[in-house]
Parts: sequence; structure tokens; C-alpha cells
Amino acid sequence: MAYCIPLSLTTYIAIPTVYTSALDLCAKTQLCYDDRMSIEYFEDVELHKKHRSRELYLTEKDIIDFAKQWDPQPFHVDPELAKTAKFGGLIASGVHLINIGQKLINERRPQSAFIAGLALDDFKWMTPARPGDAVVLEMEAVSKRESKSIHNAGIVRYVYKLFNQRGEELLTYKGTALTQKRPQS
Repeated sequence: MAYCIPLSLTTYIAIPTVYTSALDLCAKTQLCYDDRMSIEYFEDVELHKKHRSRELYLTEKDIIDFAKQWDPQPFHVDPELAKTAKFGGLIASGVHLINIGQKLINERRPQSAFIAGLALDDFKWMTPARPGDAVVLEMEAVSKRESKSIHNAGIVRYVYKLFNQRGEELLTYKGTALTQKRPQS
């Protein structure tokens, strides 16, 4: 027996009522999707196909509001002081950029049949993001394999890159996801 929990307006995750560990939860988890949505299951993931997101515009207010709560460095929260700092002006927190990347990943269509994130790593901040930047995410699946312990899932490794409107890399990182296989009919 399972019950569905909404993840968004169109995505639900069915959680078994009885499980003994996180691995058991993943092994028994089935994703339920609204019929209006296209889904990319493990078998559908194409290696080395690049997907680009929409543009997300960074404002001074966005940068300051995020940094005040999560990374209150002077060059993230004080525009006047930031002018005299190393970067010559206000810049977005690196943690803010990671959050933007995750938001843009989750907006991607077709939606991934994501079960769980296994890793985010190899973060490299290349160029500061500034107020007025239009940020775009590029994601690419670089490897995949069937899960050895979860029969209805596979493991996909991604490379993510955030760019500004000038095509400058802002952030690169990698992620590994446990992804559901296509349900058997």
C-alpha cells in the first residue's frame, strides 16, 4: 500500500506506508505523474545531449535578500561596500547560484523520473554573477548505469553549467541522480 505526496502541481511521489531504510524507501518508491506531463525515465536519458533552461534574471534585491539570510558577506549584501571589495561591485553568493541551478533543473521538461539525489560535487565558481545578469543552465548526462541494488532504477551522472547573458561560465558542478526506470505494463 502506498500514498501519493505532491511535489508540484503535476508531480507526485508515492511513498510506501512501511519501509525500513532510505534504500528500502527508494526500492519501493514509484513516481506518479499527471497525464499532462512528459517524463524522462532512465531508459530515455540520452548521453551527451545538452539541455538549456530558460533565462532567470538576477536583481540586486534577489542577491541581497538571499545573502542576508544564507551568506551575509559584505560583497553580497552591501552595494556601496562591495564597490571597494575584490570584485568591484555586488555579486551573488555561490550558494545562491547553486539554488538557481537546482530551480532550473527542476523546471526542465520533460521532467526527470527522479527518485533521489545521490551527490552534488566538483563545484567551480568561474565568474561572479551580478545584478542584471540573465542566468541560463546547461545540463548534460555524461554517464548512466543500472542500479545494482534497486531493480527499478538507474544512476545518471550529469554535468551542470550556469552561464550569464554574455556566455561566460558562472558555475560548473556535477550531480548524480537515482532515476526511475519505465514502469512495466
